[in-house]
Amino acid sequence: MNRSKTQITTSYSPGSLFTYEGGLGCCVSIPKAAPYTVKSPAVPRQLFEILDEFVSNWFERASSCRQQPPVLPQQCLEDVFLDYKMEPRVDSDRFVLTEPSRIGFMPDPLVFSCAECGLVTEFKDVVDLERRWKFETKRVDCPKSSSKSHRFRQLDVVFAHWSGNYAGLSPSRFLVDANRRVNSVARCKACDNEEYRLLKNGSSFFGDWAFQCTKCLTAKEIVREDRETLELLWQGHVDGLGNQKREWNMLPVSYRASSVHYTQRETFIIFNSSESTGVLTASRRADLVAQIMTAFDFPGTALSHDEIVRQLRANGRANEADEYEQLLGILTIPGLQEHRRAALEKVLAEKNDQFQSSGLIAKQRVDSPILIGQVLNSQSWARRYNPIRLTVEHASLVSESISREGTDPTLPAISVKNPETCFIDEDDTSARQQYSAFVTRAFGQLGVDDVVLLRGLDICEFSFGYTRVSSTPVTKEKDLDMPVRLKAFEAVDRNKRPIYVLEQKNEAFYVRLNEARVVAWLESNGLASPFTGGPGRVGGAYLTEYQDFGPFLEDYKERSSESSVPRTRTSYIYLLLHTFAHHFAQALVEYSGLEQGSLGEYIFPADLSFLVYRRGMTPDLGNLSAMWRNHGTTILEELLSDRKLRCDSGSLCDQRGAACPACIMSPEVSCLAGNNLLCRSTLRGGSAPGWDTVKSPIQGYFRSQRT
Repeated sequence: MNRSKTQITTSYSPGSLFTYEGGLGCCVSIPKAAPYTVKSPAVPRQLFEILDEFVSNWFERASSCRQQPPVLPQQCLEDVFLDYKMEPRVDSDRFVLTEPSRIGFMPDPLVFSCAECGLVTEFKDVVDLERRWKFETKRVDCPKSSSKSHRFRQLDVVFAHWSGNYAGLSPSRFLVDANRRVNSVARCKACDNEEYRLLKNGSSFFGDWAFQCTKCLTAKEIVREDRETLELLWQGHVDGLGNQKREWNMLPVSYRASSVHYTQRETFIIFNSSESTGVLTASRRADLVAQIMTAFDFPGTALSHDEIVRQLRANGRANEADEYEQLLGILTIPGLQEHRRAALEKVLAEKNDQFQSSGLIAKQRVDSPILIGQVLNSQSWARRYNPIRLTVEHASLVSESISREGTDPTLPAISVKNPETCFIDEDDTSARQQYSAFVTRAFGQLGVDDVVLLRGLDICEFSFGYTRVSSTPVTKEKDLDMPVRLKAFEAVDRNKRPIYVLEQKNEAFYVRLNEARVVAWLESNGLASPFTGGPGRVGGAYLTEYQDFGPFLEDYKERSSESSVPRTRTSYIYLLLHTFAHHFAQALVEYSGLEQGSLGEYIFPADLSFLVYRRGMTPDLGNLSAMWRNHGTTILEELLSDRKLRCDSGSLCDQRGAACPACIMSPEVSCLAGNNLLCRSTLRGGSAPGWDTVKSPIQGYFRSQRT
C-alpha cells in the first residue's frame, strides 16, 4: 500500500484500523521491513535517550495510577519495554530503525453481519476467510430477504482495551474453567447453539445492541473479555486482591474512532553534542541544577580570588588568569599605600564583573530547594512542554547554531539584522543603513531581541508504538483508574520492533523576545509578584513556578463552560510565545508560498524563544530565505499591522479572547499544542481567554509599544 512517509508514521502506522479505498471494509496496518540508515550518528543516541525517558515516565505514571487493586508491570508496558526484573528498559538491540516507505495491510476484524437479518459469521484469519467465504455467502436461510440470501457486511464496531488489544464484535467470550484455564466459549448456555444474530434495535448506541441465539432466541449482552488481561489478573481476583471483571472487559467502539489507536511519537532537534540530553539523566542531576542556576542568575555568593583563577583556567583563559594573579600579587605587597590598594581592588572587582557578564566565571550558587524539587518533579511532566528539558535543548541549539551566525553560507545561521539576508550590495551604504535602522525600529515595536534564519535545522520525528482507548498512561473506566499499556509496533525481520524515522533538514526562523518587555507585559496583566526562588531572570521563575500542563492541555481548552484555571506567569508566557509563533507563521505562509500545515513550531518558554520551521520530506528549495530576501521588511510591517491583528470572523478572537480557524489557528497535526493556549488578545489586547478565571482584559504585547 502506498502512503506518504508522514502518513505511515502517524495515521497508518502499524496496528491502526482504517477503511480501505472506496470504503469497502476495514483493514489493519502491518509493518514491512525497510532498514533505515541515519544521516547523523547523533540520531540513534538522542532517539533512544528520548525513548528510554518516555518509557520510564510512562511506567511511573501508569504503575502509580491507583493503590488498589495493585498494578502489575505487564499492565503498563509490553514485554519488549521490560527487562527480566519487570522494570522499564529500552534495549536498542530489540529495535530497528525503519524507513517509513512501506506498509502492509490485511482485512480485519473478520466478523461479518447480514444487513438483512443480522446473522453473525466470524473467521479465524484470512486463510479461514478464503476457505469458508464462498460457503457462507451461498447460504439461503435469511428470514428477511426475499431471495433468502444473506448480504454480509463487515462489522464497523470492534472491542478495544487499554491493554492495547482489540477484537471483532464477536458473541464469543473468554471464561475461566475450574482448572483456571482461559477458554473461548461461543455456545449458547441455554441450547448449546453457536450461531447468533446482532440485534441493533434501531439504535446507534452500543448499549442498546445485543446478540440473540438463532435457535432459542436467548439474548446475550455485548461483552467480551481481553484474554491477555484476564489471564494476568485472574489470580489476583481469586486471591482477593481486588481485581474485578471491569478491568478485563473490553469496550465496544467504532473502528473509525480515534480511541481505537493512538500512535505514540516524538520530535526532537538533532544535536551533535552529547550534552544536549545527557545532562538530563539522573546521574547528572547536580550538573543540571548548577547549569540552570547559572543561566538564570539564581542567588549566589561572591567567588574567592582562587576560585576565579581556577574557573578562568578551566575555561581556557590562561592569559586572563595570569593577569588576575599578577594584580593579586601586587595587592599583597607589604606596606602598599591605601589609595593604591583601593584602586587595585576596584580593578579586580571590575574584572570580576566583566568575567561574569561574559560567562567566563560563575558565582558559587546557593542550592535552591525549589529548583531541585522541580527537577525531580519534571520526570513526570509531559515531555513536550517540560521547560527544564527545553532549556537544555535551547542551550545546545544556541551553542551549535545560533551563536555561530554569520554571512558565510557555510555557517548554520544568519541574523536578519544583517543586510546580507536581503542581498543588499556592500557598496550601497545608504541602503544597508536604512535596512538596519528599519529592522532595529521594528524589533523595538515587536518586543523582539533577534530573529535568526537557520539555514538548515536538523530535526527528527519518529513513531515507535501505540496505545488504545487513551493516548495517556492512565484512563478512568467505570470509576476506576486503569493503567494504559504502551505497545511497540509488531515485529519485522529477526523479531525486531520497528521505529519509523523521519529526518529533515529544513530552513527555520529562531525568534527571541526581549526579556524586559515580557516582564513589563506580565506586570501590566497583574503578574508582578516576586520571582519564586529568587532568580534574576524571568525564565528562572518559569522553571520554579511551572506546574505540569499535561500532554493535551486539558485545563486550557476553550470551552463554553465556566473558567477553571487561574492566570499564572507560566501559562501567560507560554500563551504569548505560542500565539506569537502562530502569528509569525501566518506571515511566512502568506509570502513564502508554503501551506500552513507545512510549518512546524518549537517553543522554549523559559528562554522566551521559539522556532518556526519548514516541515516536510520534499526537498527544501529555500522558500524561507528567498521570502526574507524579497519581503523581509514587509513581513515586519505585516506583523504589526492592524489588519493582521484582527480576526476575520470577528467574534471569537476580538470579543471573546481566543483563537479560531479564521484567525491564528493552524492544522492540529502541525501545532505543537493542538491549538490550545492561543489568544489573539495577547498581541493586540482584548478579552482574556475563556479558561482564565481572571476576567480583566489583557494588555496587548504589541499595543503597549505602538507609535
